[in-house]
Amino acid sequence: MKLLVMFFRILLLLVFVSLSGCQMGDSSQMSKSQHRQMQSSFESMQKSYKTTLEKFKQDSASMPDEMKTLYLQMQKMHQQMAENHKHMMSGQRKKGMGMNQGDKQMKKRRQMRRHMQNRMSQEWYSQMQSMHQQMARRHEQMNHPERARQHRQMGDGYGKMKNMVPENNQSSNEPINENADPSLLNGANLYTQNCASCHGQNAQGLGIAFPPLLNSKWITGDKSVPVRIIRDGLSGEIQVNGNTYNGSMPSFKARLSTAEIAAIINYLRDRSNGDYSQITQDDVIKISNTYQNRNEPWQPEELLE
Repeated sequence: MKLLVMFFRILLLLVFVSLSGCQMGDSSQMSKSQHRQMQSSFESMQKSYKTTLEKFKQDSASMPDEMKTLYLQMQKMHQQMAENHKHMMSGQRKKGMGMNQGDKQMKKRRQMRRHMQNRMSQEWYSQMQSMHQQMARRHEQMNHPERARQHRQMGDGYGKMKNMVPENNQSSNEPINENADPSLLNGANLYTQNCASCHGQNAQGLGIAFPPLLNSKWITGDKSVPVRIIRDGLSGEIQVNGNTYNGSMPSFKARLSTAEIAAIINYLRDRSNGDYSQITQDDVIKISNTYQNRNEPWQPEELLE
């Protein structure tokens, strides 16, 4: 009898360890408490955003055109970020704990999608953090300390949300479709969807907050430079057309495929003055493989070495 009881205890222990291992193996999954904390933080940021926007609308008539443009782009960016947040939180609720082979494959695909969605969310929160930091700097320059404080707090809030997203253990490389051809993609549309919010519809920048991209050495120089900037982001002081810009650009490697990265860069190089070689998907893949372990924004001096 004692041997039988011991056998069942060991069997239950093995089952418990097995199930725990399955749950612990998915680093992309939020716990219930993490899910509640993330949603609570997002709702708090929503309230701060609405308050900031209302105050701007009250005083918009006295604001320079550059600030009006920045607030307009901030609203567009915020809508995209909120939509992405909704998708991430929805995906976090899908457990997929099936035990047969078909269910295991489905669970694996779901985990991969969740990993990608988490990375996209981190990029969006990083982008919102950068946007509000720039807004804070501009308000400080205009002697608006209270508005600057509000934007700085929102930037800090998005930075905390970025850190709340479960870390991914998978490869940091961007999506690859080996049959894709950058020349068949609409680089102009891709630029508008992903870059215009900060760098303007015509890629000429937004005042002294965000630099122009046309005729910039960061785009027209060595192929590796623009690929690495889009893939991993850029942080620090740079010189563009004689002007100094100091900020942070987030990574886009979860939101753009290798072919899309090439298409955007080619679109900007084609519109710049001069004759610049086209960047192929193979170029992007080769550069990405060289720096595949990079998980932080580049510093300007690193790119110019």
